[in-house]
Amino acid sequence: MKDGIFVFDAAVHCQDFSDGQIKDGSDGRRVRILREQLTGFINLTGRRGPPPEPETFSNPDLDWAMDMLFGKSDTDMACACSVPLFSHWRAGLGPVELSHALAQKDPKRIVLTGGVDPAYHGLGPALKEMERQVHELGAVSFKFYQYQSRGCSWRADDRDIAYPLWEKALELGVKMVQFHKGFPLELGPVEAFKPNDIQYAAADFPELNFGIHHLGDPYVDETISIASRFENIFLILPLWFNQYYLQPWKMLERLGEALLYVGSERICYGSEAFIWPHVQTYIDTLANLKMPEELQDRYGYPEITREMKENILGKAFARGMGIDLDAKKRELGLTP
Repeated sequence: MKDGIFVFDAAVHCQDFSDGQIKDGSDGRRVRILREQLTGFINLTGRRGPPPEPETFSNPDLDWAMDMLFGKSDTDMACACSVPLFSHWRAGLGPVELSHALAQKDPKRIVLTGGVDPAYHGLGPALKEMERQVHELGAVSFKFYQYQSRGCSWRADDRDIAYPLWEKALELGVKMVQFHKGFPLELGPVEAFKPNDIQYAAADFPELNFGIHHLGDPYVDETISIASRFENIFLILPLWFNQYYLQPWKMLERLGEALLYVGSERICYGSEAFIWPHVQTYIDTLANLKMPEELQDRYGYPEITREMKENILGKAFARGMGIDLDAKKRELGLTP
């Protein structure tokens, strides 16, 4: 815990960006392009923030990963998110089995978010794979990347291909489904990651929560506007923290807008480990964060209170995932 605040990291990944991931028959161009893009972005944010680590581009050693999460940081729980991108990667960019292996290191503290793609594998196989990941691997959520390649993409409001996923999620007891929005990967079109398709899905499935990662950047205004109107849409902040050190005022404006129109009850902390592995730095940043008076006066942003920090650092994501935080604290021995 951080100063008595429960810390639940909504976004950690076990990914492998190495050439060993290149699919048979592929020239590997797209795999290398993504690696180069991330290298540039990591080096850019590292100009004024935590430096990159050698573990960034290979599947992290699990003991090292556990140490970064729980030995060297105040993290209490984490969500291991798979990355179901299959077009160019042999086993998917972040295979669910790797995330499962991390979760198995401490199942009380790490929950698993699985991933499928109904456009790439077909709806029937995707539904069966959802069942397998829940029943065999213990997945409690799913994360979706809705663009694989040209001609292979889908929308969350598609009644034929997406709605059966949301029905299956509810049938399996899943409380939240999550989406990579904005921040296009390798050469995928940015418009494929607009958040607009979440609206009808959230309206038609009010009993299911929808998590949008990265504030939908560059569609930040649209993402916040959408989340402000749907109580079952949560904003998950990975990349916000990583960019904060480089562009603090811009990131504070984004957070201020989200706090003003959505509220801290649906804003969730995520570190984006292990691409950016300095987890404690991000926790300390949020725990000590203040909204400058200039931004409060100019835009009406609220002062950042302890209650807001409690929500963002853990309460909001736990509620969205249907996790009883008081019971979890007792389970982990974190209550007096």
